[in-house]
Order: sequence, then structure tokens, then C-alpha cells
Amino acid sequence: MQPRKTIHRMTRRMQNWDYAQRCIYMITCTLADRTREWLGHLRQKTPASPVPAHSCAGNGGWFIDPTPDGVAALEALAEMPLHYPQVKILEVQLMPEHLHFMPFIQETLPKPLGELIRGFKAGAVKRWKDLRKNPPASSVPAHSCAGSPVPAHSCAGGSVPAHSCAGNGELEIPRWSPGFTDTILFREGQLETMKAYLRDNPRRLAEKRLHPELFKVVRNLALPLDNGRLIGHFSAIGNHNLAKRPMALVQCSRSFFRYERVATTNGDMKIAHDASGEPRVELATQEYQALKEHLLALAKHGVVLISPCVSDGERQIAREALAAELPLISMHNKGFSNLQKPAGRQFDACAAGRLLMLAPAAWHYQPGEKAMTRKDATAMNRLCQWLAGALENEIDYHGACPENIDELAHRTARITEPD
Repeated sequence: MQPRKTIHRMTRRMQNWDYAQRCIYMITCTLADRTREWLGHLRQKTPASPVPAHSCAGNGGWFIDPTPDGVAALEALAEMPLHYPQVKILEVQLMPEHLHFMPFIQETLPKPLGELIRGFKAGAVKRWKDLRKNPPASSVPAHSCAGSPVPAHSCAGGSVPAHSCAGNGELEIPRWSPGFTDTILFREGQLETMKAYLRDNPRRLAEKRLHPELFKVVRNLALPLDNGRLIGHFSAIGNHNLAKRPMALVQCSRSFFRYERVATTNGDMKIAHDASGEPRVELATQEYQALKEHLLALAKHGVVLISPCVSDGERQIAREALAAELPLISMHNKGFSNLQKPAGRQFDACAAGRLLMLAPAAWHYQPGEKAMTRKDATAMNRLCQWLAGALENEIDYHGACPENIDELAHRTARITEPD
């Protein structure tokens, strides 16, 4: 059997989707070198240092102050609707080494969206080369992007030091990574949710820089299992100290709780969401309500909830714990990328030290979604049970051999015995 070819996330596209048709997208283009602030610098608004004109002030007053290279990239993006009037740019968020924007394809394009993005990238590179030939003055005029379709709050200008475009006099030119990432906005309410996410990006970056230890991806975190009789190894993001506190296992039968599901265009079933982006509930029994209230009460008294996040009920209790700002350890069925960060409520919980995300060390990161198999679910349940220790629940594995379950857990977490 031939090994499956891994397609990098930046070049993956939805199969059988027409990228020229009417639709709204969220696009991310990143630079090849993500260690330098080519496009802008993170700043915070203060009484003595207000937000420069046309820069973006998000939550907490954090914003991105564009470099000349950043302004040039935004000007190149602003030309897209001039060449293709079918496109309207709804939102833009510049970051130090990548760019988010939301194009609304109002009418069918003469060519796929990828061709337009390729042209935008080429236009930005041309401007970057011109900047090296003709360095800017000590500041970028506030009106430098005036009249462009880029929204005024989307980081399109501001006062910038003259040397910012080239890094201490160097003549290097930023390079784009191949391809781009896209999110197709299908659901009602998804547009405003995505806009809010983009506007919050500077604050999220500030949180990562203020608490780097909580967002660092650790590849081989050793944790005691089964009351210290074993040592398991995990990939991890978040507060490792949560694993040292008393834990309660979240285990919820599918007969107690489930989300509503709807058929997709290709015949698969997916969870249905309401206008605010929350999953719609189809079944929530009294047993589920009692279990949830018991676990959340424990968490309010300092116990850390640990959830394999396999069943709908386990995922929902984890969601409610995050919403209530309670401590949580969540298990995941694949590893984490080097640049991965939690999303939504998970991000704020991570910044506050209330979240630890774990994945068994043998399950490496792979782009895209990974289907949850029975073996995955069984191993995750057993590992969460061993991590919970004295507060563990009994798990019904429906006829699966306990010896095989233990062997599976040993392999996935590369379990060893303490020295």
C-alpha cells in the first residue's frame, strides 16, 4: 500500500468546491520567515501613545502598527477589488508576519480565487522591491491608503520608522509562504464571529507574548498515571500544573446527551449550529443534567475536570466548564503543530492558566481533521481515567478486552514505569 501523501494546510482546498462562485471566505497569507516582524509591530494604546491613524485597536487597546512593508501589502490587497469588481473586502487584519482578510465574492469570478490571491502576492512583492529602491521618509502619511476599499480599522497606515521595512538597513525582501489557508463561511452568524476573531488577533498575540510558557507546544511532557505507578508522555499546550491537582473524569454516555446533526452536500453528517455558532442540542436527559451539575460543582471547589472529549456530552461539559471559567484538561486525538494555539474560549482559558490540552505522544500532528476511531476513543478514555487517579470513574468498554485497552494506552502515550 502506498503511503498517503500529506498535503500542507496552506495548499489544501475543499474538494469539488468552485472557488470562483459567490461566497464569503476568511483567507490567511503567511510569510515564509515568521521569526521577524516584517509587516507590523504590536503596540498598546496609552494616554501618552494613542493609536496612529488607520491602525487597528482591538480588545485591551492592542493594535498592529504597520511597517512600510505592511502598508505596501495592504495597498496591494486594496487593488484586488479594482481589478475584480466582483470582490468586496469585508475585513482585514494585519499581523507582524501574516495577513488575514475576508473577501466577499458577490458574483462569479472569471478565474478562481487562488489566481486573485496569487496576483495580490505578486503585487505586494513588487511594492516591497520598490521600497528597497526608494526607501520611505521617516513616517508614512496618514492618507497613504486613503480611498482604498480596505476598511479604515484594518491597519492601513500609521507612523512608522524609516528603517522598519528592511531591518536595520538590510535589503532583504519578505517572501510569502506557498498557498494560503481558507475558511468558507457557510453558517448563519459565522461572518460576525470571524470578524470579531480577526479584530481580537492583536490582543491574542499580546497574551501569547505575556504568557509564553502557557502557549508553548511541549512535545514530551511526562505525567504520572494510575496513582503514580506509571509515567505517560504527551504533547501539551497550557498550564502543566493543572495535572498536579485533584481531577474528576468527565464521562458521559451518548444515550444521555447528543447534538443535532444535519446532512452535508456530500452526504456526511455534521453538527448543526445556531446563529451564534453554538452547537444545537437534540437530546439532554436528566441524567446528563445531574452529571453536569455534579462535575461543575466539583470544579468550583478546585477540582480539575479532565475530559477525553469523545462523546457529545463530554465535549459539551468541557464547553460549559470553559464558559464558567473553571479548570479543564482536554484530550485530543492528534498532536499539535509548532505554531498551534487554542481558539475561542480555549485561548482565554489558556492565557488565564485554566486549560491544559494533551495529546498522546505517539499521535503526531497532521494537517486537517483526524477522524475519531474507536481505538482513539478507547485509548483516550483509559488515559484520562489513569490521569484522574483517585477520582476516576468506572468506564464500560462494551466488551473490549481490558488487557488490549491497557496495551493500546501504553503504545499511544509511550508509557514507562517510574525509575
